[in-house]
Amino acid sequence: MDNDLKKASVPAYMVFAQSLSSIAPLSSTAALLTIVMSQSLASAPLATIIGVVIYGLWVAIGYSYSKAVASYGGTYEFARRSAGEGVARAVGWSYWLSYMIYLSAISSYLAGAVLPMLIPAPRWAIALIALGVPAVVTGLVITGTTAPLTVTMFTSVAEVAMITYVGVDVLSRVGLRPLTLSVSTSELLAGSVAAAFTMAGGGASFFMGYEARNGARDVSKSFLAAFLVGASVIAFASYYEVAAVGLTNSGVSSLLEITRFPGLWVAERFAGKWATYLYLALTLSSLVGTLTAASMAVQRLTHALTGVRLRGSALISLAAVLAVNSLGIVMGPLNVYFYSVLVSLAALFISHSIISSLYVSFSRRQLGSVGPGRVALAAGGVVVMMMGLYFEVLSLGAQAAAVGLAPTLLALIAGGASGRVARALHRRSPPAQAPLSS
Repeated sequence: MDNDLKKASVPAYMVFAQSLSSIAPLSSTAALLTIVMSQSLASAPLATIIGVVIYGLWVAIGYSYSKAVASYGGTYEFARRSAGEGVARAVGWSYWLSYMIYLSAISSYLAGAVLPMLIPAPRWAIALIALGVPAVVTGLVITGTTAPLTVTMFTSVAEVAMITYVGVDVLSRVGLRPLTLSVSTSELLAGSVAAAFTMAGGGASFFMGYEARNGARDVSKSFLAAFLVGASVIAFASYYEVAAVGLTNSGVSSLLEITRFPGLWVAERFAGKWATYLYLALTLSSLVGTLTAASMAVQRLTHALTGVRLRGSALISLAAVLAVNSLGIVMGPLNVYFYSVLVSLAALFISHSIISSLYVSFSRRQLGSVGPGRVALAAGGVVVMMMGLYFEVLSLGAQAAAVGLAPTLLALIAGGASGRVARALHRRSPPAQAPLSS
């Protein structure tokens, strides 16, 4: 493999596929919507729609950044253009932590929750799978861009098709009914925040700017289109899953007592047994697709931060993921999954809040003007991410907060320190980073 990135070599539809695959609509529907339903019950569809609007504030910021900057450094380069090398490295390493731990969380979930439903296996075999899956995905990523992006394109199209098919089947039987508010405002808000972050992940395409055929135009449009498609199918799924049990709080409560995978239950009940197996298979492919998209993103971010060539960058992130997943041999993969999610979310929310706060500076430096609308958008992005940090991490208790915040703060401090060292050595960018932007 040629270790150097190939400028303007990736067509727009593959950039879109990577962005949509990183959102992973089917696995989000299979797992994360359970949280929304448990918090907002029959008002889960309404909470999901509000969640789309909430997360749309960050999407607007990310779209504006990616429309102006085409790079393989992604959010690191956004921060570098806004505030210089020190802040950029702090943000970059925090984002790297979020992505790396996300890879650990998804592979642990795949091994500890999804595969045991299909294949009974001893604990040591499940832990071994948690180590093997990231290694296989990394091997795929090392081959170049065509093979992994083909995987993400297949998985993203297949999962959208599955959600649409099941939803149409359900609604053709139960009919359409109006949405109602059946919970308190606080419960609706909690569900809305949870729903907002079922759509997170589309920013994996930020790291494809240098390789995208039309640079920033392809990345920004792909990011926005993936959000709109992902948000639409997730909102659709939230509606038909609740409609399947009568759009009542009691129906949703009974459903959640039966299963923690309502999407799978609905597929089996309405579409038949064959749909169960297909739904599970496509959920597996969805997880593989999001692992592939995230692996490509963290590979390029590692390359931007360290200057290590692509193969070495992929192996660096793999070594970190395997180190975390090795804890599953002792703790069990689902325990690793729980703690990994806390760290990944904390790092994501904090790095995104910093990127949002820098949007005013970015607008002044790169876009040439700062109006009230951009100031309000930046403030809104910070509020959204702080809401996510509170509801998804801090509200879970002191231990959860410590687990999530401590590694993130260390990444921010270490990243900022490395930026100061870089400036002291008169290096304005990482080694081998001359073509960071197209």
